[in-house]
Amino acid sequence: MGETKKVLLIFDGGNAPGYTAVATSLTEEGDKRGYKVYAAFEGLRSLTGDHISDDRLIRLVMSRRQSWKLNAKGIHTLSLYRAMDQPGSDFRSERYPDFGKPEKQKAAADYIREMEFTHVIGIGGNGTLKGVKCLNALLPDIQAGFINVSVDSDIHGDIAVGYLTGAEEGATIARGLFDDAYTHKRMYILEMMGRDSGKHAIMSGASARAHLIIIPGLKFTGEVLADMAARLAEADHALIIVAEGYEKEERAKLLPERVDAAMYFKGQLMAHGLKETPVRRVITEPFSRYLRGVRPLHIECAIAFLKAFNLYDAFDKGMTQVMPYYLGETEHGIRHFDELETSNTVDPRMMDLIDRFNIPSLREYIRREFKGG
Repeated sequence: MGETKKVLLIFDGGNAPGYTAVATSLTEEGDKRGYKVYAAFEGLRSLTGDHISDDRLIRLVMSRRQSWKLNAKGIHTLSLYRAMDQPGSDFRSERYPDFGKPEKQKAAADYIREMEFTHVIGIGGNGTLKGVKCLNALLPDIQAGFINVSVDSDIHGDIAVGYLTGAEEGATIARGLFDDAYTHKRMYILEMMGRDSGKHAIMSGASARAHLIIIPGLKFTGEVLADMAARLAEADHALIIVAEGYEKEERAKLLPERVDAAMYFKGQLMAHGLKETPVRRVITEPFSRYLRGVRPLHIECAIAFLKAFNLYDAFDKGMTQVMPYYLGETEHGIRHFDELETSNTVDPRMMDLIDRFNIPSLREYIRREFKGG
């Protein structure tokens, strides 16, 4: 008999479109290669003993008949045969700050060893990657992998599963407000996801032809704010996208009152001369988290399949501490953990997309602060 290969999938971090696509892809490819696939039912907390559910692990299979047989034996099992493009996740996916404690990491490592796993795969964003690295340091003999799933796509050198869907869904909502603004002569200020990065806001906003896109890291002078307010006063409609991380430190000072990024930016514009009129309203809309529960694009399902194939291929070659990356149909492969870096910065060339009004002081600010001019 061949060596038993038993892989544990750990889904953690914020929910993003494509978690189920990755779970299905890893299960199907694992089945083909002789792996027994399990998922931590509640992410990292299931491994430490802090689980809320009675179940800590769930066996994943493709065949429903196989799931029936295993469930009849008392093995909690789920068939993913038809689950490829489902939104959300069957496994609790959330940030678990306590995993930063060494005693929690040791408890998780002890449990993984007790359950005789030979492989561990983390699925999520940069925080999940850090968790997998901590486990790998305690379990050097267990092969470790990671698949990047996030709306922010915050790991350099890869397009995360969920990023394209997030941009498309965000653009769909933004475009609807653009057309409503045009029809009814309104100013819409729409908050979108992006706690540290502005990539999602820029991609969604530019696709929807937003007039202004405000991202984390921007700190406007009074002159720039006054110029934006003046330009908006001349327009009969506008769509402004504001990433949820914009001026988060300043907004935190306003607690316990909650002021989201869109409301805060509206307040800045009003303080610098923008006025509402009976025929031109300035409306803020929150949309920072609504897109988490949407179905992934089918192209992202294909990317999930490709990443799963490349990851298992690396495992079968004896590799560990690896992440499959995808940058295009002719540019994909494997990167070692040592090569991976967090990237919340926006390429300076993309900054040209944030201003369709061509406001001189704003352009000068971007050139000076972001383009090194």
